[in-house]
Parts: sequence; structure tokens; C-alpha cells
Amino acid sequence: MTETALTFTQLVDRLGGFHPENIESWAFVKSPFTLSHWTMNVVEVLLIFGALWGLRHGITRFKAGESIYLGFWLASVIFMLALEIPVYFPEKLGAADNALFFIHNEFTVQFFFGRAPLYILALYPSVMYAAFVLVRQAGLFNQRWGTLIGAIGVGVVHHVFYEIFDHFGPQYGWWMWNYPNFTSSLASVPVSSMMSFAFVGPIALTLATQLLVPKSVIDQAGQTLRPNRGHTGFALGTLLAGLLTPILFVMLTLNTWFSVLGIVLTPRLEMLASAAILTVALVFILRQFVGLTTFSSQGFWSYSRAYFALFLSVFAGLWLTALPDYFSAIDGMTPQGFAVGSLPYVMGCMTFAVFFLMRAKR
Repeated sequence: MTETALTFTQLVDRLGGFHPENIESWAFVKSPFTLSHWTMNVVEVLLIFGALWGLRHGITRFKAGESIYLGFWLASVIFMLALEIPVYFPEKLGAADNALFFIHNEFTVQFFFGRAPLYILALYPSVMYAAFVLVRQAGLFNQRWGTLIGAIGVGVVHHVFYEIFDHFGPQYGWWMWNYPNFTSSLASVPVSSMMSFAFVGPIALTLATQLLVPKSVIDQAGQTLRPNRGHTGFALGTLLAGLLTPILFVMLTLNTWFSVLGIVLTPRLEMLASAAILTVALVFILRQFVGLTTFSSQGFWSYSRAYFALFLSVFAGLWLTALPDYFSAIDGMTPQGFAVGSLPYVMGCMTFAVFFLMRAKR
């Protein structure tokens, strides 16, 4: 047995064990009433619904002549597949034999031999897409250096919502991290996850989409869609954006920066560098929002703000139900043997999430 296979087995045992037939199948469906915890049903519905709502929004805007939205949604799916599959099978792609970083628990619908739940496949086109729409509608892209400013804005907004989810999941065994493969962690969440997946990924996807996906597929007169060149250019641009995103993602991570500079990324240095980058980005984007938006309920029930309001409400409820187990944890571990996240960090993220929700373009 390889080290990766051994690590996978050990993590599976800590999650309570998987059905052997499931992890031997490319895809499987199990009863939603047999999941290991009821919160897993909630997050499945929330994120799959969000992805479908986002797709509907993207198609609606596409029909109205704005192709950038649907392009981002589709590119996020391509990015997800290009990034997630290598993470699930590192040894198959030439990575080190001990390169397994985490595994997911068994959810209702699962793909890739039990590695990828459907709700995780929906995570990218739900939360990333909603963050992109919210920032775009706030006007951050409509200024000088708008592509760069907007991309950072998407990264910040995505981070504050994503971390509410990221710090909750491990407490109820939604997934299990392989901590020896990470440099440092904030409670149950590796710092590299908080930086790479929650912050850098959305920035990379936004840059690639803005650069490669046509902003519109309507003709110069603004009358009709160009069925050949317009749609072909849109499809090609979207495909290239999705494939370019993982490359940008790797180029922008802290590990890459420090490797290029020849600096050893110690746990303390990773924590300090991540805190500094996130703080500067957050302050910068807050100032952008203050300058371009105002507190308003107008448009609150439009897609992005309405979905994030639902997302925040659901996770506020989940966190309230999780507090007894959270406070009974000893040395960061609940009585059920799962690691807890950082409640103070989540509360900070919720505060900024409310701020972004309550702002509308002037």
C-alpha cells in the first residue's frame, strides 16, 4: 500500500468509515437520511441551490448581451475540475507519494471514487460567482485599473463568506485535513487553505475571465447576438480562462513567492505574511466600497445579495447549533473527535459579510 493510500485509509477511519462499494465506483448516490450528520444535508442544499441560481442569473445576463457573467460561471467549473481532481489523486499525476492534503466525507451524491461530493463541485460556481456578481454590481470594475481592483475585491468578498463555511465543516466531519502536509493552521483550518482557496483562487479566476472572456456577445449596434463569431469567441475565451486560472493560481500562492525568493516558509512566517496580505487587501477593498457604494436596501433582493443573505443566515443558524460542541471542545477537539474552527475569526468574517451585503452602488 502506498503512503497516499495509507493516509486515505487513516483519514477515512477517523471520519467513521466509507462504504467499500462507494469508493470503488466512479459515482454513487446514497440516501440523504444516512449521512453522518444532519448539517451535511443543509450545506448540500444551500450550495447546489446557489450554483443553480447563479447559472440562471448568468444565462439571463447572457441573453441580455452580457456574456462575462456566464463566462465566469462556466470558467469556475473548469477551474474546479482542473484544480480539484489533481488534489484528490496526487500520486496518479506524479506528485510525491505523501501529497494527500484532505479527504471529503460521504455525502448524498459523490464522484471520482468517493473523493468529490456534488456540493463541493457546486461550491465554486455558487460562492465565487456570487462574489464576482456582487463586486461587479458595486462598480469596482468600472474605474481605472478596474480589472485588478475588481479581482482583489472578489478575493476579499469570497474570503469573508468562504471562511464562515471553511471553519465550520471540520467540526462535523464534512472533510478531514491531513495536517502534516501543511505549514501552519488557524484552529482547524490550514493557513494555506485560507489564503489559496479562499483568496487567491477567486482573484486568479477573475483575472483570467476579465482578460479572456468577451464582455458582450451583441453586435456593434447592440441589437442581436452574433451566432457564429460571437458564440465561438465566447466559448473559446471561457475554456481558456478556466484552464489559465490554475496556472495563475499557482503563480500567486505564497509557496510560489517564497520559493522564487529562496526563503523558507516557516509556520510563523506563513502566518504573518498571510495576515499582512489579507489585512492590506481588506482595508483597500473596504475603502473602495465606501467610496463607490452607500448603505442601501435597494436591490437587496437581487441575485448576489439575496443569495449571500441566505448563505449568511443559514450559517449563522448552523454556528448557533454548533456552539455547545464548540465550547465543550478540549484542546481544539470536540467530544466526537473532530477539530473546531476559530469562532473569533468567523465572527469577524460575518461582520464584514454584513457590511458588503448592505452596500449598493451610488
